[in-house]
Amino acid sequence: MSHYSIDAVDAPLLDTATFAWDLRLYRSVVLAGLVLLIYDHTLTLATEVKFIWATKLRPSIYWFLALRYIGLAANIANCVLYFAELSREVCVKMQIIWKVLLVSQEMLVECTLIMRVFAMYGRNWWILICLLVVFAPWPALALWDTIKLGQPQIFSVPGISECALVIPPASTYRLAGAWESQIACDILVLLLTIRRAYTYPRHAGGLLWRMTTDGAVYFGIIIIANAANLVTFYLGDIFLAGFLSWFITSLSIMLLARLMLNLHEAAAVGITREELNTIELETLRFATVQMTVDGLEPSLSTEK
Repeated sequence: MSHYSIDAVDAPLLDTATFAWDLRLYRSVVLAGLVLLIYDHTLTLATEVKFIWATKLRPSIYWFLALRYIGLAANIANCVLYFAELSREVCVKMQIIWKVLLVSQEMLVECTLIMRVFAMYGRNWWILICLLVVFAPWPALALWDTIKLGQPQIFSVPGISECALVIPPASTYRLAGAWESQIACDILVLLLTIRRAYTYPRHAGGLLWRMTTDGAVYFGIIIIANAANLVTFYLGDIFLAGFLSWFITSLSIMLLARLMLNLHEAAAVGITREELNTIELETLRFATVQMTVDGLEPSLSTEK
C-alpha cells in the first residue's frame, strides 16, 4: 500500500515509529479481546451445554447465543483486519465492516443491560423509557459520525502492510460524546440495580437476588472499563483514540454472558432441587399442589 495524505494538523504524528508502535499496541488489544472470549468459552462450556444447549429453546436462550457467538465471530473478523496483509481497497471495506460489527455488539450489550433492569422492575415502562432516552444519543452520534466522516481514512507507511484507521479530531469528539452517552446509561443501570438489591433483600438466594447482586458487580466493571476507553478519545493520538473499544466490548460480552449463564443455572437448580417446593420471582409464587392418583395420597409431603 502507498502513503495517503492526512490533514496537516495531524502530520507531526504520522511518522513511521509512531505508526508502528501504535499499530502494535492496537493489535495487542485486539488479540487480547479474542483470547479473553475464547478463554471464557473454555471455562463455561460445560455450563453452557448443560443449561443452554440441553434445554428447551426460548427467547432468552436465543438472545444469549446471539450475544455470545456474534461477539466471538466479530472478534475473529477483527483479527483478520489487523493481522492479515490486505490491499487498501479491502482495508476500506473491512473498516466499514469493523464499524458495523462494533456498533452491533454495543447495541446487543446495552439492550441486554436495559432489558435486565426492565425485568428487575417488573416491566415498568417508565424505567424502560428513561433508559432509552439516556442511551439514544449513542446510536445517533455514531450514525452522524459515519455520515460526516464518509469513507474511512486508511493510513500506511512503506514496509508495513497492515490496516490502520485514522480518526480525525472532529470525529473523535463525536465518538467521545457517543461513549459518554453509553457511560451515562450504564451508570443509570448500575444505580437502578443497586437500588433494587437494597429494596428487596427478602429475595436473597432467588433469581432476583442473583440478578441484582451479580449484575451490580458486572455492571460496575463495565462502567470502569468504558471510562478508561473514554479517556483515550481525549488523550490518545489519531491512531489510539478509542483503541480500547474492541477489548471493552469483548469484556462486556463476556461478563453479560456469565450473568445470563448464572441466571439460567440458578433457575434450573431452583426447579430441580427436591427440597424446594416454590419458585419466587418478583411478586409471583408458584406453589406445589398436592394431587392424588387413583385415590392414593402422595408419599412426599410439601411441608418443609
